[in-house]
Amino acid sequence: MELNRNYGVENELTVGNIQHEFWPLDEIDPKKAKFPCCVIWTPLPVVSWLAPFIGHVGICREDGTIIDFSGSNLVNIDDFAFGSVARYIQLDRKQENADVTNRNDDMACKICY
Repeated sequence: MELNRNYGVENELTVGNIQHEFWPLDEIDPKKAKFPCCVIWTPLPVVSWLAPFIGHVGICREDGTIIDFSGSNLVNIDDFAFGSVARYIQLDRKQENADVTNRNDDMACKICY
């Protein structure tokens, strides 16, 4: 007896076939300190003078609001702890979403086996 597949659920639910509709991001505006979907960095006083690769990192939401983890149990919103942003990298939302989904699938497989 040969079985024919009528509906391929596995094929419909793969990450590659899911179409995400994202609304457009606002423009990056350093004067207003708005960096949508960015990882931001600023140097630390004195420490960054000695080791230029050391600094303070924050993340930004889709509306450009800075979220800064500046201490134990302290989260600043729209107030970067060590001054203004010196560098930023805007993340690709479609690529990041696919990577997170694949990472979760890999982790689930590692836990199961």
